[in-house]
Amino acid sequence: MSKRVLEFYIIDILIAIDKIKRYSKDFSNADEFYYDEKSFDATMRELQIIGEATKHLINSNMLDSSFRVVVEFRNIIVHEYFGIDKDEIWQIIRTHLLKFEDEIMRIFKSSDKEVLLDILKENKSDFRGRTLEYITKLEKELKCI
Repeated sequence: MSKRVLEFYIIDILIAIDKIKRYSKDFSNADEFYYDEKSFDATMRELQIIGEATKHLINSNMLDSSFRVVVEFRNIIVHEYFGIDKDEIWQIIRTHLLKFEDEIMRIFKSSDKEVLLDILKENKSDFRGRTLEYITKLEKELKCI
């Protein structure tokens, strides 16, 4: 298996955040969200992706080590999944995720534009539906930078 281009992790995180926002937008509180198994479980999977990708960005010094808490939270999700607090997840989605998205978007905008465009172009066929729409939006945003 070849080593993955670091910028791909930035895109992974942005896609995961976009999915979480879509999966959770129709709920008004933690209980509603938690009892919709598909939405909650899909969100948990995306939080795992965010944690794993964050680890790679920290290890490569693209992201400050203060974000290690994201990686640690991913480890809790993966290894202690029966102890997950739905209210904590809701708070993360509604507050912390948006702040993290701002930081990742800052890195996205300061990364090598051509590398990011190549990644998006080469992997576009792997995406579908709303994620493909989001990828197209990211491409347009890069072309305006």
